[in-house]
Amino acid sequence: MDVEIDGSRAFHCLNEELRRQVDKVAPVLNTPPIDARSPDPQTGVINLPGVREQYGKNFGVSAFPYRPPTPTFTSPLLAR
Repeated sequence: MDVEIDGSRAFHCLNEELRRQVDKVAPVLNTPPIDARSPDPQTGVINLPGVREQYGKNFGVSAFPYRPPTPTFTSPLLAR
C-alpha cells in the first residue's frame, strides 16, 4: 500500500523493507508441481520413437531392451 502525502510516500519505505525480508525467506512459489512446462518423464509422457529404438526387436514383446549378441572375433593370423 502506498500513500502519498504532500509528494511524500509514507509507506514506500516500509513496503520495501517488508519486501526485502520476504525475499530473504524465499517463499515457496504458488505453482503446481506438474504443469505444461514440466519435462516429459515427470508428466509420464513417453517418446514412442525413442522407446522403439531402445527396445528394438523386443518392442511390444518384452519388458527388457533388446541387446544384440556380443560379437566374437577370431584372429586372422591364426590358422585353424
